[in-house]
Amino acid sequence: MKNFTSIKCFTIFLAFVILTFSQLTIVHADELKGRTLENELRVMMEKGILTGYEDGKIRPEEAVTRGQFAAFIARALDLPEGLPAFSDVPSSLNLAQNIYKVNAAGLMEGSSDNTFKPNELITREQLMISMTRVYAYTKMELKEERIDFSDADEFISSGGIRATFNSIHYKVTKGMLNEDGVTFRFEPKSDATREQAAAFLYRFLEAKESYVPPVIVVPPVEPEPPVEPPVDPTLFQLATISSGKLVKTTNTYQTYEQALAAFNSNSNFEALYRGDEIMKIKPGGIAFGNNKTATGGIANTNVYFDTNFTQQATYMERGREMRYLDSNAEYIRVQVAATIGYVKHSETDLKPKSLLLQRDYYDVSQWGTLIHHIVNHYTNKSTSYAIGPAPTFLIKGIPYYSHDSVHFINEKGQGVGTNLPYFQYLSARTTTSYTAEELDAHIFKLLTEKYGVRASESKLMGMGAHFKKLEQEKRINALLILSLAIHESAYGMSDRALQCNNLFGLHIYDSVTKTCPKDGTFESPEEGANKLVDNFWNSRYVNPEFLGVPARNMGAAFGNKTTGFNVNYASDPTWGAKAGAHMLKLDADLGGKDLNKFKTILFTKFEGATNIRKEPSTLSEVLYSYRPRNVGVYKDSTPPNGYPLGYPLTVVDSVQDGQYTWYKVYSDKFVDSTSPVYGWIRSDVVNVIKY
Repeated sequence: MKNFTSIKCFTIFLAFVILTFSQLTIVHADELKGRTLENELRVMMEKGILTGYEDGKIRPEEAVTRGQFAAFIARALDLPEGLPAFSDVPSSLNLAQNIYKVNAAGLMEGSSDNTFKPNELITREQLMISMTRVYAYTKMELKEERIDFSDADEFISSGGIRATFNSIHYKVTKGMLNEDGVTFRFEPKSDATREQAAAFLYRFLEAKESYVPPVIVVPPVEPEPPVEPPVDPTLFQLATISSGKLVKTTNTYQTYEQALAAFNSNSNFEALYRGDEIMKIKPGGIAFGNNKTATGGIANTNVYFDTNFTQQATYMERGREMRYLDSNAEYIRVQVAATIGYVKHSETDLKPKSLLLQRDYYDVSQWGTLIHHIVNHYTNKSTSYAIGPAPTFLIKGIPYYSHDSVHFINEKGQGVGTNLPYFQYLSARTTTSYTAEELDAHIFKLLTEKYGVRASESKLMGMGAHFKKLEQEKRINALLILSLAIHESAYGMSDRALQCNNLFGLHIYDSVTKTCPKDGTFESPEEGANKLVDNFWNSRYVNPEFLGVPARNMGAAFGNKTTGFNVNYASDPTWGAKAGAHMLKLDADLGGKDLNKFKTILFTKFEGATNIRKEPSTLSEVLYSYRPRNVGVYKDSTPPNGYPLGYPLTVVDSVQDGQYTWYKVYSDKFVDSTSPVYGWIRSDVVNVIKY
């Protein structure tokens, strides 16, 4: 009887175990079925690398902790035992032994205060750093495969992004496709989820299984090559192209004129050198910024209106493309946006057309978005960004080119149309349709979607009301301020935003290496915004009466390298287009109330002074005058019929006076709250753009 009772109890217990196991299996199956990473999760569970919770749930979307990821690694690598090392990881802790193992193997470390913080969530960037240590531990070669992530500036360190490139090489990750269907992001500051961590380890194990160590070949010791005599920097030589490289001929010339005559006499010559510096190339090549006089760091290339290099027009980021027009021994003539100017040989490189493996171009995405693909010819890296809806004259699948992002040509060099994105040229003096409450609510929504629980760290949180206050008191569009902040500070999460309260890149020049330079550090993000409006916009960039050199007041809009803030605010020639694209996206998300709210934008078309009057009459008092300046009128035939890109003005009304139309426009001049909001300009001194 006793034995029978024991057998009965054991049978009931066994049935309970089987039932419980079946229930757990069903829970797992239901929870994982149909997920993108279902296969990876199931394999990791079968191997015992990923385990569930006490309730049988896997919770794949839940953020993974440092302790959990340590356990995943320890199980995946079957690590040897380690010793206790952290004050917050007692041996009684469930994951303690796994944490000891990964620490002993050097795969995850603790903090300087002797803690491991096992319950702290691990970001995607931190996880990539640990994965790189896993590759090194398992003796896999560290190789990088680079991707130009759209959020690369959100990585905490260069080590983090390089670690990510290691994982891309082994196909452990590739990032996330952006809405444009072309570019990728990585979201390095986002917390990694349990299924992401499991998938990364699954792919690592696959890569490890097929990994073949590189064969190390010790090259034979060869005699030192003969030392070639140094190149005489005063002599001129010509070069042809052979095997994809410029190769100098042996002939030398004493003067530039002698070399030029020989260069023009033979179509095989692709470049004319003085010493090791290219002086001239054939039409169709490009120029790009490469300031060789810099002693270190990053140096821009200055563009001048005159061949004596005394009247600066604008400046260009190192590596960025300029249209090559002509050159001689003294200067290079280029086009930057719609501006024709001159650059120094010491600050510029030339590249013949036949060596251009990649260059800037535009195309239309599958969603009808205009995409600008840009190349840094110094680093040979390319990236892209979305401008906005593509104009109807552009066809999908065909590359187009534009020297100023306004006038577009096809591969045959034929003009196909013009495109002036609305928010790129809208006056900063306009007002947005959105209230402070709407802006703050949208900022909260954006940050929460992008950063989750870390959204509160952003220096943009709650700033909508302050931007609206500046709009009301200082007459700078609040949505424009927000767009610039998003562009310059990575949604208020960049190091300079978090550590220096600098949302707008103020005093952050290309040569600055310190995260928080003295002038670029503020007590609060509100103070930084005040400095932007008072010390930059209203004193220099929008103020039409600013007389500084170089001229900062080139137009009250984001603009490009001929008109607007972009001329002398940022070295990136596409800065204005990118900032305008942010404004377009914000407006679309908020309801589209601002796009084409004003139907007409004007550009002054004369290089002479242009008057804005208080009333629509030539007898009326002049409110202010735009000083004479280059308006980017094309002086050659390509592209044809180009717009002069003078000062941009936004029209609110118009009246007819005889043969002229008078346009009521937002006034760029602001002294205080009593300053006139509007002024008037006559139709014969402007070009009219309709939206």
